[in-house]
Amino acid sequence: MVKRIDILGISLDNYTVREAILRMEVCWNNTIMSTVETISMDTLVKARSDELVKSCIENLDLAIICDKEILKAAGIVSSQRTKETVENEFQKEFLRRAARNKRTIYLLGESDEQVRSLQEFLHEGYERIKVAGAYAVSDCGGDYDTVINEINIATPDVILSVLPTPEQEYFLKEHKEKLNAKVWYGLGRDYAGRQGKSEVVGMARKLIQKGILHTLLLRYKKSDSEGENE
Repeated sequence: MVKRIDILGISLDNYTVREAILRMEVCWNNTIMSTVETISMDTLVKARSDELVKSCIENLDLAIICDKEILKAAGIVSSQRTKETVENEFQKEFLRRAARNKRTIYLLGESDEQVRSLQEFLHEGYERIKVAGAYAVSDCGGDYDTVINEINIATPDVILSVLPTPEQEYFLKEHKEKLNAKVWYGLGRDYAGRQGKSEVVGMARKLIQKGILHTLLLRYKKSDSEGENE
């Protein structure tokens, strides 16, 4: 199976859940924070017109495709990949393992409402998750050092972010090296399930239907053994 695909000129990982989880096991031993982000078609369309966002996505330690439209555009027809993408199986397995292994989690959102919703989601589905703290970026008045200090005081294993694109990518670009955590995991806004399609996603679908997306599509075929050696 293709391990790397290119959509709208943006290079993405295409690992199965099992492969992605195995790569995460390596991340826990890294000395600098590893970055993981859920990637939707909405994200890609925004990144297409923003070089900083594009660069951030391409430099993630692990990009998790959460939109079956991306797989379709890339010509990925595997029923396994489609199922695990639609059902967000990587996220579920990551959070189950975080709870089982007693990883501490710090919640980061744009607003108090976003943070509360994330807290409720985790409490309902992963009640054993250990939440070390939470912060709404809108409360800091632009003083991001305050946010960073609060996170670092808590010394979490994982920063669980629901900041939107491009705010999340801008924050990571500017402050990644200052954060004291093992993993940054950007869940995206649809972490609790797909709740309709935005206008941006509709635009992306039109690009696909017109064949524009397909003309930009490049596949980087790698064997499983090559993927393991990366």
